[in-house]
Amino acid sequence: MKTILLLSLAVTLTACASRHEPVVQVTPATVPGTTLPSDDMESVRYAENIKAYPLGRYVDPNNSRIMHEAHEIYRIETTAKWNLHPNAPVSVPLGPVRVRDTAKTTTPVANELVAELNQQKEATKAVMQGGLAVSQKLGELAGKMQQTQEIAAQNAVLKQEVNTTKQRLDTLEEELRKQQRTVRVPQPDDRPKDDKTDW
Repeated sequence: MKTILLLSLAVTLTACASRHEPVVQVTPATVPGTTLPSDDMESVRYAENIKAYPLGRYVDPNNSRIMHEAHEIYRIETTAKWNLHPNAPVSVPLGPVRVRDTAKTTTPVANELVAELNQQKEATKAVMQGGLAVSQKLGELAGKMQQTQEIAAQNAVLKQEVNTTKQRLDTLEEELRKQQRTVRVPQPDDRPKDDKTDW
């Protein structure tokens, strides 16, 4: 019995001492240069649209001796183009790419744009205030100019009056001199000498 007990103890101890390997789940990594599955292709780039047009027999317009048999012509209606509409995130070979709706998210570029717009508004306000000040000064200058023109007109009238008065004075002085030459005014030394008045 001792052997069975020892054996069961050895089996129990070896069962507890065994190590279990941890299970590692490996997710497939995207490798650069691999192609996208066709399901995800429409979310990244639209494919081109091709239409078939059946044609009947016809004569070649460039050479009347050639006739074309009935066949189909394939025409590319729209070329392939990038999908710029917001979609669910798509795993692209170089990592996840998310198409962002820039109208809904704020970015540092938007903040810089707002700062620049505010600066432009302030500059516009300063220019408008400067324009108002300049127009006010121009109005004042126009008023002063009109006053100056009125004063210049008054000065011209006064100058004309002074010239007219000077001419009249000159003619009066000339007449006075003529009268003085013709009529002799007695002087105090020219009075007759009377003996009686002589003391």
